Amino acid sequence: MIFPTRDTLIQAGRIVKSYGTEGEMMMAFAEGVSEILKKKEPVWLFYDGLPVPFFIRSLQNKGPRKAIVSLEDIDTIADAEEASGKEVYIDPANYPELSDADTHPLTEDGLTLEDLIGFTLLDQNGHNAGTIEDILDFSGNICIGLSGSGALVPFHDDLLLDIDIEKKTLTMNISEGLL
Repeated sequence: MIFPTRDTLIQAGRIVKSYGTEGEMMMAFAEGVSEILKKKEPVWLFYDGLPVPFFIRSLQNKGPRKAIVSLEDIDTIADAEEASGKEVYIDPANYPELSDADTHPLTEDGLTLEDLIGFTLLDQNGHNAGTIEDILDFSGNICIGLSGSGALVPFHDDLLLDIDIEKKTLTMNISEGLL
């Protein structure tokens, strides 16, 4: 097997968190990607800057952008927690159907809605509203799910004030009384 470099792979998603006790993980994907993943083709995670191939043992879709995934060789909660937050890559040579895919980037850097998971949401006054745990799509109405409170905040370009990738913060105009 020839090991690819990061620039030859495309990001398919991100591991959001561990799920269960057998190494399962919640993954967020660009819409439609989880349906085309192939068990015979590896997904790639980077450990210490090096690509490591993992084969999908099982994948259970939880909506158009999320799935519960079990990967070979990640079979404990400790392994799953170590992988949490990592980006998941695939080799585009194995997925010609992705050549026309549109992942709806938010920024010139290619940041997508799923990439915001783990960011801190700030209101227009700079107050911490919570950590983004989920991106939900209600028939085209995108909402940000916050950890802890379970609050849902509507997401729209008109409400977006700033995205700071380095600080991992998203600043939005949030209506008073919403949180």
